Amino acid sequence: MEDILELASKLGKRIASDERAEAFMKARQTLEADLEARQLLADYEEAQQKLAELEATGKPLEPEDKRKIADLHTKVIGSDVLKALLKTQTDFIQMMTLVSQKIESEAMGMTS
Repeated sequence: MEDILELASKLGKRIASDERAEAFMKARQTLEADLEARQLLADYEEAQQKLAELEATGKPLEPEDKRKIADLHTKVIGSDVLKALLKTQTDFIQMMTLVSQKIESEAMGMTS
């Protein structure tokens, strides 16, 4: 088991040095340094959570809430900081999905 954990540690370090991981970490740091973008993201996530709760309980979404969500959505897609974060996050997740699939395929003896 120890050798597997050692390999996992090496893989983790190699992943961290990949350009996609580095870009994602840089985008996260940029977000952390931008109070306005952080607040916008928090507000948007809160509004999305409220929307999900209303849908789950079958309650209607008030026109004011619809306007608020639409306004927040417009601001989110217009934010260069958030666009960079979402793009780099997507790239990183795609890479991690491929890595996970490869590990699972190898572990199950389904090499391609």
